[in-house]
Amino acid sequence: IEGIADQAAPGERLAAVQRCFVDGGGAQCGICTPGMIVAAQCFLESRAAPTDQAVREALAGNLCRCTGYQKIIEAVQRAAEGGR
Repeated sequence: IEGIADQAAPGERLAAVQRCFVDGGGAQCGICTPGMIVAAQCFLESRAAPTDQAVREALAGNLCRCTGYQKIIEAVQRAAEGGR
């Protein structure tokens, strides 16, 4: 998980997907967050504009007990858009 930050834009401490998880509330208790972020980063490297369903399928191997996954999906979508 720490290596993903190495992909951050110059002057940034976090990569877009990490920043979007933090800013958008996709990281709740933190137990599933590393797995979600690693899976999301890998997925986003091959998908430019994923649908909600595609994101759900890509993250299906990671379980979160804190959320209804919506904030996680929104964080991945925001990262796909460049973190806006």
